[in-house]
Amino acid sequence: MDKAPGKVPPTVSSPHKLVVKPVVSALGPAPPAPADDAMKCERCGADMYRMHAVWRCPSCRFKTDCCGW
Repeated sequence: MDKAPGKVPPTVSSPHKLVVKPVVSALGPAPPAPADDAMKCERCGADMYRMHAVWRCPSCRFKTDCCGW
């Protein structure tokens, strides 16, 4: 099989350089809650942090609803 003309994979001698970025896990540690804006988790009692209009627990992943319904 012939490769398509003009489509050369990047190699050491290629003028194009691949950019590789480290992977950041979404399951990493949660940001610490500010002292004046803290809330305890209703399920496990851990300190929750606020993300937008929702409180999230870094321990059990419980989250509150944004509108209080």
